[in-house]
Amino acid sequence: MSTDKKDDKQPTYKKQPTYKEEMKKLAAINLPKFFLGWAIFTLVFIITIPYVLFKTKFYSILEAYLPNLDLIATVLTWRNGPYNIWNHFYPSPIYNYYGYFSQTIINYMALLGLTFIITRETKKTGSMIKGWSMAFVMLLMTYLLPAQFISMFMDYSSDYLKIQNPAINDIVIAFLGFIITIGVISMEAYILKNYGHILEYGVKHIMKIPKLLKK
Repeated sequence: MSTDKKDDKQPTYKKQPTYKEEMKKLAAINLPKFFLGWAIFTLVFIITIPYVLFKTKFYSILEAYLPNLDLIATVLTWRNGPYNIWNHFYPSPIYNYYGYFSQTIINYMALLGLTFIITRETKKTGSMIKGWSMAFVMLLMTYLLPAQFISMFMDYSSDYLKIQNPAINDIVIAFLGFIITIGVISMEAYILKNYGHILEYGVKHIMKIPKLLKK
């Protein structure tokens, strides 16, 4: 008489990493690559492109470009760039101090560019209304709207296109991200150049509100 042997072998489960281990993995950084990414960004996007725009007298594009360094950093940070040189460069969310300071410096440079342009325009025209009207557009299109939209657009494009080769996929999506960024910068320059008088008219009436409230 034969008896069936029961399989007493217990199923094995792969140990899941703890939250602390997962955060440690996400915070890991290669410092030589990190600083190489910063060097390339500085040379190309902070020095070369503004210099070319200035020399070719594309001043309106330059004015719109300088406050939008954060948008360029957003595109570069998507998928961390080639060989992960832009990992933790402009992160969202932030996992370590390098990412925090890197993001802060980029935001600071963008804001310095914005405030310089507004101050220069105010001094040149002698009109606070002129300078403030520019701020209405530049703050909105530089800080409040585009960055998250660009990231979501790139994620959606990657899911939609489903390019099998990872390297080609990243190049195509980064190219699309730069197209959107150039579109935002061009639109900002166009609005400031062609609709500045409308913005000034609106700001002029806004500045009258405190006087009306005192009555």
